[in-house]
Amino acid sequence: MKEVQMPTWLLELIRCPITLEPLQTAASEVTERLRDELKLGRLTNRVGVSLTDDFQSGLVNASSTWFYPVTDEIPVLVPDEAISLQSIATQHNM
Repeated sequence: MKEVQMPTWLLELIRCPITLEPLQTAASEVTERLRDELKLGRLTNRVGVSLTDDFQSGLVNASSTWFYPVTDEIPVLVPDEAISLQSIATQHNM
């Protein structure tokens, strides 16, 4: 699946809705690791709901704690839909 790059002007405007930190495009390795977890049925969002919808890429906050999926070139910046990168790293040595 082709990774989507968000326009610079958009990244300058949007912030993480949880931490209010700037967002940046997630590294392709992070996105692929999360997509692998999704395929295995082990990916959940911030409120513990198992995710089933695939995503093209994502955005991460400055402290690399939250991942926001980008689907159809639209970032999903809903706090409850965020994916914790800390829990994935802890559980699976990301």
